[in-house]
Amino acid sequence: MEDKKPIHRPDLLATLVEVAHLYYEENLSQQEIADRLNVSRSLIALYLKKAREQGIVQITIRDPQNVFQNLALQLQERYHLRYAEVVSSAHLSNVLTRRALGNAVAQYLDRVLQDGDILGLDWGRTIMEVVNLLAPSRPRQIEIVPLLGESSSTGSYTQLNQIVLQAARAFNATPYFLLVPLLVGSKALRDALMADITTQEVISRWNRLTYACVGIGPIPLIEGQVVYIGQENLSELIRQKAVGNICAHYFDQDGHVLSQEFKDRLIGISVEQLKSTKNVIAAAGGVEKGRAVAAALRTGLITHLFVDEALARLLLDKS
Repeated sequence: MEDKKPIHRPDLLATLVEVAHLYYEENLSQQEIADRLNVSRSLIALYLKKAREQGIVQITIRDPQNVFQNLALQLQERYHLRYAEVVSSAHLSNVLTRRALGNAVAQYLDRVLQDGDILGLDWGRTIMEVVNLLAPSRPRQIEIVPLLGESSSTGSYTQLNQIVLQAARAFNATPYFLLVPLLVGSKALRDALMADITTQEVISRWNRLTYACVGIGPIPLIEGQVVYIGQENLSELIRQKAVGNICAHYFDQDGHVLSQEFKDRLIGISVEQLKSTKNVIAAAGGVEKGRAVAAALRTGLITHLFVDEALARLLLDKS
């Protein structure tokens, strides 16, 4: 039987990526690539086969007649996304909807994550479902980091370092922890904590993320949500007409990120760092999040969207 174990030779991996790029993105024929690299056409065919087996190339066939796939394609086009996926809406059960979303994101991460990637995780109930349902097909030599400091709020889904640890165990990956609060009392304290060597291990990786997995929090709050930033800060944001947040960055209905008094006291990934992340995966379920998700899409931060059917239809009606 042919050996399909992951390839770890950097030189061969680089060749597979180059061949895949020439064939799938530059539209060169196998013979043209062979001539350019001065090798046989049969070797190029083998390289393309290996590229698919190693996950360097993923081919997705979508049937437009499939309702969910059709909705996903419409979302991609309407909101200029690189990828969208729609799952079934569980009637009267937000828990089951979150589980379906978590499973979809978990499977997607298994398909796309490659050795050397850095994955950043937000907190939230849907992100916890993602981590709970991770069942990787193989270990990955990746690094996993939190995108925010820890919240002082109670509740299992606010323990972001635990989420990072659980995800790292699933992939046999390397976890990094942010052992500082989300909000501190002063800018000086925040700057000192951000400069600490252990904090820098995480913060330096925010500039090199290949994937970020985030939730979208709505305003007004929905049942079960926790006020991470304190009620006084939330009240001020409501006065500024905030409709939602990503990673504690709040935005209005037009997708404009709002000024926040507590920004200088916040320990978390910046808007600029999120914008520079190539793949920002957002997952949200329930029509009650419709206004927040629509606005989040207007921020330009999101590249990949996972939603349930009811929310997908609402987003398509809103735009």
